[in-house]
Amino acid sequence: MNSNIGIMYPEMPVAIGPVVPYAEAARRGGHRLWFGHSSTVDSHLTMAALAGRGYSLQFGSAVALYPLFQPHGFAVQSQSVGRLTGQTYVAGIGPGSAQLQQSLYGAPMKAPVGSARKFLDQVKEIIPGPLQTGPADGPERVDKMFGSVETGLGVLRPSMARCAGRAAEWAITWLTPAGYLEDVLIPEIRESAAQHDRPAPRVAAVVHMAIRRPGRDPQKLAHAAVGAHLSAPHYTDMLRQGGVAVDQSDPWAGAGELVSSGTYLYGSADELVDSVADLHRRGVHEVVLNVFGVAKLHGAGQAVEDLEEILAALHAKSSARLTIPEHAIPRMSARTTGVVA
Repeated sequence: MNSNIGIMYPEMPVAIGPVVPYAEAARRGGHRLWFGHSSTVDSHLTMAALAGRGYSLQFGSAVALYPLFQPHGFAVQSQSVGRLTGQTYVAGIGPGSAQLQQSLYGAPMKAPVGSARKFLDQVKEIIPGPLQTGPADGPERVDKMFGSVETGLGVLRPSMARCAGRAAEWAITWLTPAGYLEDVLIPEIRESAAQHDRPAPRVAAVVHMAIRRPGRDPQKLAHAAVGAHLSAPHYTDMLRQGGVAVDQSDPWAGAGELVSSGTYLYGSADELVDSVADLHRRGVHEVVLNVFGVAKLHGAGQAVEDLEEILAALHAKSSARLTIPEHAIPRMSARTTGVVA
């Protein structure tokens, strides 16, 4: 398992066929395959369908909107993914937008952070203890017959970061500037975990990106990918806290700010890999590659092509780091089978 890199299926699933190229890329590279919330084909059912086709991958949710679930049903679906794959499933949740909450409850949640913690606690009470793993556990703790579940929490701002530190095994971020991650969110997560005497959650950052190619406009790509987020108050507030000058009334200009600030990554495959490495250095455990803008403007074929090229560059750099210098390669003596340094 290449635990440093994840792959985001960038759209709501509508059928199993379009998902397969992403699952294949995840299987070849040993990456986790992540899904967002889906109101078309359910994300958990898509994971189960992939497992039935032989894609016994590690999966993750970034994130399921928990106001649409009951804790028992979500827990059963989560442990089902673990059991069907024999792998670890990251069951990430988030409260959704104030508009979603308004439509469900008649008003936005008064305490979304406390509600998220309560939901996570209830899910953990339902999933059997042996099927729960966390940051302190190695792969040997995962029963290959039954898999495991690790809970995650969508984190944009400090209050939810503290909640993740207290209650989750993963903090899952979306569209968060690198400096804001390093200077604000990750310290809050770690401090909260220490205060509650538990291992700090791992951090997974979903990062939108595209390879620079003729005929592409990065601002258009960013707007296609996250224009809706740039109109949402909770995202624009987070971005402003992170130093990105966005205004929810002008998502087009906000898309340009995402590109100029390096929050939306655009460049050669090698340049994108360097940006991914920078996020790792800042404390992100798993960078989740999201090529949604390309898929939306240029089609699924070009999106998968970008993903494959980025993964190839990542693997090439990883292999280069592992290459042993010529002078350090052990030599076999002509007179003995022992290794001579």
